[in-house]
Amino acid sequence: MKSDKKLTIVIINYNSIKFLKTLVKSTREIDNIIEEIIIINNDPREKITKKLFKNKKITIYKNKKNIGFAKAVNQGIKKTKNNFILLLNPDTKIIDNSIIKMFNSIKKKKRWGIIGGKIKQYKNNKKNYLTATSKPTFFTGLFEFTNLKKLFPNNIFTNKFWIENRHKNNKTIEVDSLCGAFLLFRKYLNKKINLFDKKYFLYLEDIDFCLNTKQKGYKVIYYPKSKIEHYGGGSNNSKYNTVLKHWYKSRKYFFKKHTNIISSAILNIIFDTTKNLLSLYHYIKNEPAE
Repeated sequence: MKSDKKLTIVIINYNSIKFLKTLVKSTREIDNIIEEIIIINNDPREKITKKLFKNKKITIYKNKKNIGFAKAVNQGIKKTKNNFILLLNPDTKIIDNSIIKMFNSIKKKKRWGIIGGKIKQYKNNKKNYLTATSKPTFFTGLFEFTNLKKLFPNNIFTNKFWIENRHKNNKTIEVDSLCGAFLLFRKYLNKKINLFDKKYFLYLEDIDFCLNTKQKGYKVIYYPKSKIEHYGGGSNNSKYNTVLKHWYKSRKYFFKKHTNIISSAILNIIFDTTKNLLSLYHYIKNEPAE
């Protein structure tokens, strides 16, 4: 029997062992709603054992190689005992018990599939990372996912994409997607297990997951009264060209899946051109590439 009384925390580790102890220690803030903490170690270079943590609720699963974020999350989802899963980045920290109220809210609302809160910057707690978005469109892809946003930082498409640009209060609202660094969601939707699309290795899998949840008739809720801290970039230790490869591969797949064939084809050309120009730029600067 799957329980709704408590939740399972799922953490995907990659190059983040230095942050994990802080995160696990911070879970004491919400210990009374935690059934288990599942850590999927996606980094075979890092030896993570239960001895590192003073917490009996932890279970660790080790992958022989980095299988990608989405596949690793799916591993965690399948192994959970509970119907509610709290997905946290390894370089985050729970700073109070506000997640408990968020958990109680989604339990009461049967058509809420996903809920998430504010993600505060670790180095500057007065600033927040942008987390809540509208559904990406062709023009979002053109301006937000290319370097055009650097030329036109205040363009209407970027501003419409990031909901927090215009939602300045602490009211709970329905959105299209939330950041995967801080997601609380139901394991089962319409009696079927709710999984990430494994074709994403890194990037955009969270937006895709939220949009798929909405397509199944469930709501995605931004709950800004709940908050965590995020170091930002803690897991990212890949060389530039490796990061770039995953960045654009995910974008091409995302827009193929969520826009029409013409929009997707045009964006593919733009993404490829941008990728090649950036690779050339960094090659000329003699930055390390893989």
